[in-house]
Formats: sequence, structure tokens, C-alpha cells
Amino acid sequence: MAGFKVHVVLYLLVLCSTGSLSYDPPHFEMKRISNQPIISSWDKNSEFLYNYNVAYMPTENDANVVTLLVRVQDLLNDSKTIYDVGPSKIAVSQSLDSTYLKYSNVTHGNIIIDNDIPIQSVGAEDPRVVLYEGTYYLFYTAVSKTTDDRWRAQLALATCNNDCLKKASWNIRGPLFPDVFWCKSGSLLIHNSTHRYLFFNDSNIAIARTNDLVHYELTNDFLLRTRSDYFDSDLVEAGPEPLKLSDNNYLFLYNSARRTNISNPKPGWALEYNLGWTILNGNNPTEVLARSDQPIFSPELDWEKCDNRSGVWTDRGLTPLVIFIEGWKKTAENTFLVWYQGCDTTTGLAELKVTFPTSTPSQATMMTTTPSQATITTPILIYFLIFIRVFTFFV
Repeated sequence: MAGFKVHVVLYLLVLCSTGSLSYDPPHFEMKRISNQPIISSWDKNSEFLYNYNVAYMPTENDANVVTLLVRVQDLLNDSKTIYDVGPSKIAVSQSLDSTYLKYSNVTHGNIIIDNDIPIQSVGAEDPRVVLYEGTYYLFYTAVSKTTDDRWRAQLALATCNNDCLKKASWNIRGPLFPDVFWCKSGSLLIHNSTHRYLFFNDSNIAIARTNDLVHYELTNDFLLRTRSDYFDSDLVEAGPEPLKLSDNNYLFLYNSARRTNISNPKPGWALEYNLGWTILNGNNPTEVLARSDQPIFSPELDWEKCDNRSGVWTDRGLTPLVIFIEGWKKTAENTFLVWYQGCDTTTGLAELKVTFPTSTPSQATMMTTTPSQATITTPILIYFLIFIRVFTFFV
């Protein structure tokens, strides 16, 4: 009988400890700080026609200055339409005041990553950058063409330690996965000294791992996949690096695409890009606690839509119906500045605020069981009370 009592007590303890509660995600509010582009050739603050896909580059010596890495592009000399573009390059621009709405003129002298080596002869695109222990790790897409005229995209890495506003200071380390024909869009998460993850690619978001931040090992795992019945049904693509929220979990923004029938001037174009979010487990960032059912940011303004009803922007947008995120900065607890692009053409600025329900459990008592749930471990005091109750019942 005593053995029976012990087994009953253990069963009840296990039963109570494995009960789960749905993770209650925070609320997201994202607002444009300006309804006009902050970097645009039409505003005469760039020598390049297209200025987009901006990364935020943290600075150690001047926290009040924002440095941006901008993908820049011009038309080909013999272009017949606005879609006949030349190679992309990555240039630097810095804020001119504390509003972060005005930036230094983007010139050819500001280019730090050029298309002057074979792996990126067709362009260097889509920067994302992380500063860690005095070194910048810049991930970008190196685009080339094969001998049989096929486009090839390779996720590449460049690093820099000093004087990083100059091209000569950057060390081009080349493709991360030389044997992979098509990969791009790398977002680095340095969780701790032993767990570092690269979330990358543009159909589904895959996971790679690294020990030294220079060499990366592919896994067979995916962080996010497309969902057929949601706003991210055609594509998911990494945003900037995940950042911590006040509950000690990570917020990861991701770009997405879905089919649309909105009339636009680009031949054959039928996608709309929107912004989604995920909450990653602060103890194990490869586990998703929650994911957005609806986008938190979508093309709304004329220079973000560039469709057939966008006035002068109908004839300016390289890719209609696109907003895309690659750079952000934490400005306060659960508050972020987010730089985004419109129509693969210009750069805008928004603010994202995250608020939690007052009853949200702390991360210290949270473990993931499914992508949208977290198991809440029962406190020791409750264990003890259950034990006493069951024990006295059988005695």
C-alpha cells in the first residue's frame, strides 16, 4: 500500500508539472515617423537612383550618430525602362541630426562593398550587420552569373575592426556556403559564447550555426516556413538580427510575400511584401513561442506601393507593393527605430512599440512545448502543497 501511495503522489506531481498554458504574445504598434522618404534621389540626397534595403550599423564612439548601410543602384547606360538596372553596391550614410530623418548625401565615394570581384560581379545586395566585441560582421548577398547565363546568389561575409566607413578597411571573406548555388539574407543571433545562429534564405528561413562567427555549418532545420493561408504564403525572408524584449525572449522581424491582384506597372509582378514578427524562446532561440497572424506593417503610401494609382511614384518604383526591413535600433525598453524601404527604391523610418499583457509570465518560468505554446513550470510551493494533500488523503 505504501508503494501505491508513492506512485500516486509521483504521478500527480508529473501531471501537474507538465500542464501548459498558451503563450500570451505582446501587442505591436508600428507607426511611420515620416510620411516622406528619408533617403531618396528625388530629394537630392543621393547620387544613386535607387536607395533601399538599409542596415543599421551600431557605433561605439558616438551613440547619437546613426550610421546606415544602403543598397544603391542605378539604371544601365542603355536602359529602356526603369527596370533595366545595373549592379547593386553598398554605401554608407550618417544621420545629420537627432531626428534621424536627415542623412548625409550618398555618393560614389561612400561605397564600402563594390561589385569589383567575381563572386559579386552582378552586385552586392541586402546588408545586415552586427557589432560584436569591436568587430563588425556584415552579411550581404553576392550576386553573379554563371557561364551559361544563370543568376547566382551567395550569402557572403565581410568584417571590419577600424575605420569602417572606408572600403579599404573591410575584409571580404567570401561566400559562407560555397557549394550552395542560391542562398541569401543572413541574420546573426549571438545568443551566448557557445550558441550562435544564422537565420537565412528567402523562401523558408533556414538555420546555420557558428563558433567563431566566420565559419558556418548548415543544419537541416528551419526557423520559419511559408504558410498557405496567411500573409506569408509565398515567401519568408529574414529581417535584421533578433533583439531582446523585457520578458527576456527575442523579437525577430521577418519579411514576407503573398500573391496579389493589385494592378501595377511592372510586367509580370504579382506579389505584395509585408512585415511579420516572431517571438523566439530566450533560452533556446531556435524555438518559436508565437508568430503573427497578420502583418504589422504593409505598403500604404504612394512611394511604398508604386502601383497604378500611386501618382508620380507609379513611374518611379523598381518593385511595386514592397516594404522590406533589414535594420533596426533599440531606443528604449521594447521600443525600436526601424528603417525600411519602399518599392526597392527609397528609404523610410518607423517606430515599433511592444507592450505586454500585465499577466505575462516571466521567462524564468517558461519553456517551449509547441511553436505557439509555452509550458509553465509549477512552483515548488505548489508541488509541496499537492504532496501534503495527497499524502494525508491516503493516510
